[in-house]
Amino acid sequence: MKAVFVFCEGNHDVAFVARSLGQVAGATWVDEPIGELPSPLGPIRDPANRNKPKVESLIARRYSNRTLDALKLREAAHAPPPAFDAIVKTTDTLYVLIRCHGDGAARSAIDLVADVNALLNPAFGADIKEIASAFLFDADASLAQRELRFASEYEPLLQGAPAPAHGTWIQGPPRVGLYVFHDQTTQRGTLEELLAPLVAAEWNARWQAADAYLTSHAEADDPVTVKPAERLKAQITVTGQVRTPGDPMTTVLFHRRWGLPGAHFNGPDSRSLVQFLRGAPW
Repeated sequence: MKAVFVFCEGNHDVAFVARSLGQVAGATWVDEPIGELPSPLGPIRDPANRNKPKVESLIARRYSNRTLDALKLREAAHAPPPAFDAIVKTTDTLYVLIRCHGDGAARSAIDLVADVNALLNPAFGADIKEIASAFLFDADASLAQRELRFASEYEPLLQGAPAPAHGTWIQGPPRVGLYVFHDQTTQRGTLEELLAPLVAAEWNARWQAADAYLTSHAEADDPVTVKPAERLKAQITVTGQVRTPGDPMTTVLFHRRWGLPGAHFNGPDSRSLVQFLRGAPW
């Protein structure tokens, strides 16, 4: 069994990746409890003693080995990044979607990849035999600058190999790929800028009304005024509130009944991302 560990900046990326894989590649949810996931995501079982695994689940071990004394209650209540958010699968590959909060997360992401690779030692007999690591980012102000920053911050993971450019992989080991959300013309931008036209196309009257509401009520120093990406997040969220009242933007994107219909995750951006993920160099 093969697995691609997909490191996402946040919840919106996780939603976009999962739904794009579902629409474009026919991927399905992996809904089993952690104890029944393919190892080493789940425990590596001992055939001689089914009640005591040879190796504890990677996910369970990472979440249980937390020092809580220094944390406030709200911090302790949420899984620390990198956090395992979802798993989907095609016929031959698992896609493990990990929320990593982007900038500043390089060290923890590199450590997680090292932990997984250590558990793939044939002596353990894990179900997953090979992995690849895909890193997804927003270009923000510049695609070229994002590529340079990735090359610098993730240099220890690359083990001397040239860093991948957007949409490409290095063979490794380890196998590492980079995908950057951006506008093809300006070479800058964020995932929200790709999502906004999809929401506007589905609920145009509500989209325009949300824009009017924000324009009328936002003040000069509000985040939605200062940062275009924050404006789009707010507009997407407000647009979806009549269907997902009180829920965040993630629900507007993710919810199978009330959220954005699946057909919107079959466009050029979704296809480009899925082509990249399925191109992992096995």
